[in-house]
Amino acid sequence: MYDINRRVKEEVELMEFDDPEAAYNYREERLQELKEENGFDGSRIGRVFDHAKDMMTFNFGQTVRFTSPRGSPYISDIIMSYLPYTILLFTTAAAIYSVLAIFIGLKIAQKAGSKLDKLITLLGASLSSVPLWWAAMIFVLIFSYILGWYPTPVPSYPTVQTLGYRGYFKEILIKMSLPLFTIVVVRFGATTWISRNIVTRVLEDDYIMNARAKGVPESKVLYGHTLKTAGPPIITTVILALLTSLGGALIAEIIFQWPGIGFLLRIAISDRTQYIGARGIEEQLIAAITFVLSVISIIGLYITDIIYGLLDPRVEVGYQSREEVK
Repeated sequence: MYDINRRVKEEVELMEFDDPEAAYNYREERLQELKEENGFDGSRIGRVFDHAKDMMTFNFGQTVRFTSPRGSPYISDIIMSYLPYTILLFTTAAAIYSVLAIFIGLKIAQKAGSKLDKLITLLGASLSSVPLWWAAMIFVLIFSYILGWYPTPVPSYPTVQTLGYRGYFKEILIKMSLPLFTIVVVRFGATTWISRNIVTRVLEDDYIMNARAKGVPESKVLYGHTLKTAGPPIITTVILALLTSLGGALIAEIIFQWPGIGFLLRIAISDRTQYIGARGIEEQLIAAITFVLSVISIIGLYITDIIYGLLDPRVEVGYQSREEVK
């Protein structure tokens, strides 16, 4: 409602009415028209339920002053213009540091107590306490301003229409290189440390010692028996860590000027949007972004449960056992 009053006020000021009565009549008619368009003409309780229904169906409406890079005023189009870049960056980073962490964690767990094991443990404990946004600022300072290996982060939204396919992928790879490196470095140590601890406990189980005593090759013991048991908790830990660190990751998007959902959130809460130069905070856009992030977190938790059930058959067996008892 505040945005509607502000919008009508700006329209009246731009039209520069000479007659105060004409300006007043236009303002009242325009207010009533916008109230009907945006559903503000009903009761407050009704508006609350209507707003909740629209949010649950992803019908976020339009913004007052902001548009997507392609010119659409619909909030869903604006979010979908930025969300794929966030998914691309963080899923790629999670895949890289998860594979590295699992592989190295398996290797150093075989040599528990060695110098390499102590080094990884120290590295994991140190990196797990480093905020991602702080590491992002340090890496931008080093690689952009001191060494000059990475271009200075500037607000941009690469598109195929303006750059072509080759130029688009080249621009994406260049812009994604340092954020990807930062996320992998910060998350790699802690994930490797967790993987090492889980695998170390699994290697002490009786069935692993029995397999070794029977002469089963070490590679089969490691990648066949051990990884099968240690996989579910490792994958669960990685996904939960990714979801819980999403807040700091969004701040990193702002530092690298990466055109993701965190960068969009910064634009929505800034005093002056860089695309059209209008002042004001986009409350409706902020609420929609928050809702979408919450949905992503819930979906991530469901995916974690599904993956855990697929990797660990004991989860399904336990459920069936309970049903049999009933």
